[in-house]
Amino acid sequence: MRKTYIDYMKAIGALLVILAHSISTYSESFKLVPRPWGIVSNLCYAVNATIFFVIAGYLCHKQDIPGFYHKKETKILVPLISFSLLKIFYTMFLSERFAHSDSLWGMIKDAFVYGRLYWFPYTLFVIFLVSPLFWHDTKRDDKRLFLAALAMLAFAGWDEYLSLTGKENSILLLQLNNVFKYMPYFLMGTIFGHLKGDRLESFLSKHIPARLTVCGLLTVFFGYMLVRGLPAGDEVRVIWELPFHKRLLIALPLIYIIYGVSKLLPENIKWLELVGKRSLQILFFDSIFRTVLYSILTKLTEHQLWMIPVVALMSIVLTVLACEVIKRITGVRTLIGL
Repeated sequence: MRKTYIDYMKAIGALLVILAHSISTYSESFKLVPRPWGIVSNLCYAVNATIFFVIAGYLCHKQDIPGFYHKKETKILVPLISFSLLKIFYTMFLSERFAHSDSLWGMIKDAFVYGRLYWFPYTLFVIFLVSPLFWHDTKRDDKRLFLAALAMLAFAGWDEYLSLTGKENSILLLQLNNVFKYMPYFLMGTIFGHLKGDRLESFLSKHIPARLTVCGLLTVFFGYMLVRGLPAGDEVRVIWELPFHKRLLIALPLIYIIYGVSKLLPENIKWLELVGKRSLQILFFDSIFRTVLYSILTKLTEHQLWMIPVVALMSIVLTVLACEVIKRITGVRTLIGL
């Protein structure tokens, strides 16, 4: 049975991703954002991708391996290839907005060898390739749980080392730098998946308002500490400069806030469920719609801060509407993972 709050969590995660991207685009393209927007950007970046990896690990369970790989190829790899080719075409013939290289071969390597055009689905697909190693096995529950926990600590330790030595971006092949960065969160979700049941659900669901208050206070504190002492405008992505243990401390209360809010919301909020189900497509379409929307709005009026949330919300709405149209077109829907 599909759990509604999981779709809600994906929807909130998608909104935070798009909002962070909108803030970054505004800051880079027009003018530096005020400090509150910089803090919001950092907090969004601290949890927006992280929550998806935790959920992916939680939902990843023992099943037929060929069928599992086929599903991931259809839902992730095919749209990854489609949107990457679309960006390459856009860069070659329309604008250099998404260019990472001056040559066609360079753009192809960026897209499919380094995964720089769409790092998140690329990283997620690579992680899914090795995920069967940690699947639940009723005959060896403790061994698989121990293996997942050991691997989580090993990846976290390696990412900590890379961060502290300034080498966090030194392994670009196959997005391995991000695989190391987010594998601990995926395995955290996998461990929760091993432990899932009425007992875990009951524990997490107790005293949600009080826990949300505590997590909210921690988030405000961490947000302030992130940018304290920084010159205005330097705070938009400072989260990436932190070692793993500090990013984890910031992410955990935010993850619970997303969980708690999702649990408190009433069921059958259809539009929120739909956003959650289309979260991957939202991440694919965002760079396209965001570029177009900012271009249109800045031609109509002078750039202003209200554009940041408006562009983010419009990008989500346009993606959901586009998906509703495309899913009725046989063949085309497969290209975007529907």
